[in-house]
Amino acid sequence: MNGPPRTVDQVAGPYANFLVRVPSGGLDVCPACRSMVSGYPMCYPCSSATWVLGNATADLTAFVSMAPNNEQLARELITYKHPNVRDADRQWKTVGLAAVLWKWLGIHERCLVARLGIDRFDLVTSVPSTSGRQTHPLRSVVAEVVSGTSDRHADLLAVARTDLEQREHAADRFRTTRSLTGARVLVVDDTWTTGAHAQSASAALKAAGARTVAVVAIGRWFNPAYQTGTCDGQSWLAEHRRPGWDWQRCCLDPD
Repeated sequence: MNGPPRTVDQVAGPYANFLVRVPSGGLDVCPACRSMVSGYPMCYPCSSATWVLGNATADLTAFVSMAPNNEQLARELITYKHPNVRDADRQWKTVGLAAVLWKWLGIHERCLVARLGIDRFDLVTSVPSTSGRQTHPLRSVVAEVVSGTSDRHADLLAVARTDLEQREHAADRFRTTRSLTGARVLVVDDTWTTGAHAQSASAALKAAGARTVAVVAIGRWFNPAYQTGTCDGQSWLAEHRRPGWDWQRCCLDPD
């Protein structure tokens, strides 16, 4: 990490070579998680979230980029927090992902608040690790690195249950550390697979009194080998990534 300081644009810029646009919508796109769906209004994991959590799910979900399995972003999101990664490599990848989040939120946080009909988020927090990790690099990214989140950061969530499956939605998976009556909270996650952790975090925040909860995930993980109904993952991904990456575009924007 030697050399002159680099700007956020300089660090985030190379990521444009492998970031993948997130679809805004369509008959084959889940409106909640922006993944592939066929023949149903919502994918099964997101439907499960509403069955289990009801109105306690997030009021809005947004994603910086698709993270196709085995492609660069998915690998970065795994290795930056892997316990066996060298500290120097972890720092390099953490700085890169922080720059991506910093740049994206700097452009698009206004899209989120406008969609929600609010003027700002009062608090920003991250989804805690459920793997027993004492410190999570995502917490450092949100609390210490990214301008615009660090000054509003608060550790609002703690793991309450360790007996749940990773992909299981549960209102009591997390507990909150304080009352949140009337608060408007932005939750940051690194990877959305089924949304079980992020949506369970939303449920805990709302139970504590949060008025509005939005979730932003850096990567929306996707398995191109997945097939459902008349859709196959490879074709779906190719179709939606065809227009290419554009920092100015948000998945909340109409296609």
